[in-house]
Formats: sequence, structure tokens, C-alpha cells
Amino acid sequence: MRLELGTFPVEDVAFGSRTRWREGRLEINRDELARAVLSDRRIRSVDLELVRPGESVRITAVRDVLEPRMKGKGPGMVYPGVRGRPVTPVGKGRTHRLAGIAVTEVAEVPMYKGNDGWLDSFIDMSGPGAVTPFASMPNLCVVVEADPRLSIEDQNEAAHAAALMVSDKLAGATVGLTPPELETFELTKTSPDLPRVVYICCHRSPQHYSNSLYAFWTAIYGLTRLTPPWVLHPNELLDGAISVRTSWLLVNNPTLLEMYRRHGKDYAFAGCIALRTRWSSQAEKDITSLQAAKVAQMLGAQGAIITYDAGGNDFMEVIRTVQACEREGIKTVFITGEEDSSTGGPPLLEPLPEAKAIVSVGVGHSSSDHGVLPAVQRVIGQKMIIKDPSQRQHLVPASGELPGPRWIDHYGFSRLSCAEF
Repeated sequence: MRLELGTFPVEDVAFGSRTRWREGRLEINRDELARAVLSDRRIRSVDLELVRPGESVRITAVRDVLEPRMKGKGPGMVYPGVRGRPVTPVGKGRTHRLAGIAVTEVAEVPMYKGNDGWLDSFIDMSGPGAVTPFASMPNLCVVVEADPRLSIEDQNEAAHAAALMVSDKLAGATVGLTPPELETFELTKTSPDLPRVVYICCHRSPQHYSNSLYAFWTAIYGLTRLTPPWVLHPNELLDGAISVRTSWLLVNNPTLLEMYRRHGKDYAFAGCIALRTRWSSQAEKDITSLQAAKVAQMLGAQGAIITYDAGGNDFMEVIRTVQACEREGIKTVFITGEEDSSTGGPPLLEPLPEAKAIVSVGVGHSSSDHGVLPAVQRVIGQKMIIKDPSQRQHLVPASGELPGPRWIDHYGFSRLSCAEF
């Protein structure tokens, strides 16, 4: 499976009379995009706002951040399976990407009814809270209001479809153009002397809390339900086979990219195993972790790098996957955040002895920021926000001071870590 990834860098962006990319400058026809979004009768209103790094802006009700990508050649569609997109396997041909801009989906719609379905994600574009990769680039915010008469699932589908439409149209500006940068991704044959290594990425499913097979959350080919482990080619991840909620992070995952670029040099990259987390019982968690280790063994893995995207409940099947792999003789490196000392608990919820190689990405904030984000001049999205995301209570004005920042870098975008004394 061979994938060419063509990069079109965005060095400047502005609204204009047409949507086009020329020599690093992206021009966006705002009215045309708005009309396209409103052609969906499920959308009541839409506003497109462009914000830049350093502006005193807080973007709230963030549901997903997308990198504009499209298939230039080859089967399928980037971000497959979601919102009715084809489920044809991706990862072949050529994909174009606009690098240096984010399409940010903003809508005041709960992810689902039930525990943990509320919105508490926000992006600060300046100050100590500007720690996410998105804060370092222009964000085109797609602020939509779906028809409130629709079910929550239908409102979610409409809102995400609007963001995908905008992303597709921006990526479409590269049609017929030669990418300034082109990188080829292919798992070529390697020396049999090299150790085989797999990437195990763990993603939370909303099914347990939502009691729904279709709740809005991180999807694998459009499916958010709890499933057995998936075996995926790394090219599928680069084409967005796993998307929603953190789509931009997932297609730019530095752990995945670094593993790929070291293929054939330091080890043989044997493939990816995608794990769903947040099962209901410990027995289900154990089944999942043991099956993941079995699949890794069947792929001939001698090593595994393991990441995950949540915490608490989800941690249990992830750390048990580390344990199961080690017991099968597969050496693991576990990339994980830690619990803040203010919780009174241990840094890792279950510090199993088999987890011998751990990379800490910290607790989500710096010790120098005193846990407070300053007020901002402008808010895009909902105007009231949960004061303490860890407690999910007390609505306060989104423009004011907030506790934080608390952004766990699950994949290695930053240099945040943790020091033990």
C-alpha cells in the first residue's frame, strides 16, 4: 500500500472573492462556503470566522478540528465513513493537504445524552492557554446552529457535515496543482534482522455512557461503538480512517509519523492496532487487552508503542494491554499523561509492574501558570462555560478567567513532560 502525501503550505490566509491556493496564500470565499453549508436544511444558521495566533480569542464548544485534506488520486475519501462518506478503505494513491490552517467545528450541541456528553473543549489563541497545536495557526471557525427540533444525533451529524463540507472545499483549492512538498509512505520490505514493531492506538468509545451505537465521538471508518481491536495500515490513519473530535491531531500524529520514518532503519513497522476503550466491566476490558496482544503477536511484533486519548475508566484496558503484550514477550513503550497531584491519587491509576518503559507527557499544564487562564477580549462559540472541567459544574462567562490550561498531549506534539522529585 503506497500513499503520496502532497503538502500545500498555508503561509497567509484571508477572505476574498474566490477560494484558491496560490504560492502559500489561501483565499477563502466566505459567502460561497456559507451558502454551501446552508444548502443543508438541517442547518439553521452558520458563521465563518477567521482567527489568528496571538489574538485575544477563546474558541468554545469545539467539537472537532480538521486539517483540509482530499484524495487527489486513489480510492475512497479522506475522513471515511463519517456523515455518510464512503467506507471504501483508504491509504492508497495521493492525498493533498493544506498545512498550516485548521477548520474548527463549533456548535452548542451535546455529543450525546448521558454522562460525559457535555461540551467543555475550548482553544485559547493567546496567553498561557495557547498550548495546543491549533493555537499556532489560523483557525477557520465553522459556527453552526442545527435545527433544535432534530434529535441530538441528527444535530451532531448536521454540524459535523457542515465542517467537513468546508474542509473539503478548502482542500479542493489544490485540485490540478502540483504540491510543493511530496512525501511517500509505504511499508517496504526490510531486513529480517530488524525487530518488528506495532503501534497500538487506543480511542475512547461513547457507547458505554451514551447507550447508543451512533453517538458522536472519535470514529473508526465512521463507527463509534465498542468493537474488537482493528488492524489498520498506517496509511489509513494518514487518510483519516480514525477521525472526529481530534481529527487534526490524528492525521498529524507525530508518534505515527516518526515510527513510519524509522521503518527499515531501526525496525520494521508491522502495522497499527486500534483499540476501543471504556468498556462496561473489567472482564470486557481484559478480553480487549488480551485480544490486542494476541493480534500484535500474530503480526510478528517484538515491540509496541502504545498511546491513548482519554483517562480514568479508559486507562484500565490500556494499561492491561501493556501488561498483556509484555507477558507475550512484546516489549512496550507506553506514552501517557499523569494524574495531577491535586487529585490526591497516584500518577498512574494502576501502576502495573509490567509497564517498565513509560514516556510521561505531563499533567496537562505547566507549574508556572498557577492554573489560571486570563480573560479574553472575544469569544467564538458558547458564552458560558463549565468552570472546572474535572468537576463538570458551575457555569461562568467564557470570556473571564478560567482554571487551566489542561491539555494532555497524547502523541508528542509538545515538550511537556513531568519531573519526579
